[in-house]
Amino acid sequence: MKGLRKIGLVVLVNTSAAVAPAVLMTAFRHGSTVGDVWQYLKFSLVFAYCIGTLAFLVMEHLATPIFRLRRVFRFAVYWVALGVVAIVGSMAASLILLGLGWVQAAEFWPEYRFSLWTAIIITIAIGTIVSGFEAMSHRLQAATLELRTQQLAEERARQAASEARLSSLESRIHPHFLFNTLNSISALIREDPARAERTVERLAALLRYSLDTNTGGLVPLRQELHIVRDYLEIEKTRFGDRLRYVVDVPAEIEDLEVPPLAVQTLVENSIKHAISGNRQGGEIGVTARLAAEGLLLEVSDDGPGFDLRALKSGHGLENLRDRLTALFDGAGRLEIARRDGRTVVRVAVPQKRVLV
Repeated sequence: MKGLRKIGLVVLVNTSAAVAPAVLMTAFRHGSTVGDVWQYLKFSLVFAYCIGTLAFLVMEHLATPIFRLRRVFRFAVYWVALGVVAIVGSMAASLILLGLGWVQAAEFWPEYRFSLWTAIIITIAIGTIVSGFEAMSHRLQAATLELRTQQLAEERARQAASEARLSSLESRIHPHFLFNTLNSISALIREDPARAERTVERLAALLRYSLDTNTGGLVPLRQELHIVRDYLEIEKTRFGDRLRYVVDVPAEIEDLEVPPLAVQTLVENSIKHAISGNRQGGEIGVTARLAAEGLLLEVSDDGPGFDLRALKSGHGLENLRDRLTALFDGAGRLEIARRDGRTVVRVAVPQKRVLV
């Protein structure tokens, strides 16, 4: 397809370059007949196709080296190259006319000299126009490719967000989690009706948040922390004193934006690895602070830790890492470390404040 486009461009440019001089000569020479017009056009076609075809073949290979030159030399060298092409092409065209018998041997050099300057001027003019057209075409193609790449990245971000949303929702309504929570609520109805009612409200809020939140966007940290506390309180009805937690986030940064369900995913991971399998339970800490690299969200626990590489494909942390890459184009990251006997999972995101 690309080769056909080049051939079409060569034919279009060469034919236009032949017709234009023929029309001009006819216009400026009064009394020109149809025969004269045809004679001008024949000569112009030979010159146009000899010079034009040669120009396309030569300049296609010279364009890149020439445009690597400094701007002050670039067009001078380009025009000199076009001038040389015009000289060689004019000689080839004159020889063809001589061979066809359209020009007599005695007229060869006068005809060549007469046509040469016209050929040089037209070649440089048309070559510059075509070069500009090709440059704009390449820039348009590059812009189109960039736009398509951006659209593809956005589509991948939406897909990753959708998968994260489904994964998050699935974990909330997983029978093990849901039945244990309902059993806890059932037990609380007689012992502590008010707490049972609050737990039902928290469970409803958590499920609603999972359903309604657009995980492809961002939410205020305040909103995310609210759902995290609801989730921890729900789990506390199951684990009782085995689950201890602290949320320590300065109020002045709670209006910064974070990916929805990001902190909650980290907390859920700590519940699984530090609390669920430990009879003595454990403590989970949720903190956030500002640093040079942006907003740092940390969830730590005193559990045995884990290796991210050992987690199954599609795990919540892997999904969160993919979302960070898609949302922040590499500016967001997820890190896991051991510090002071605790497992610390950190999410770093650019500092973005909710617009009021």
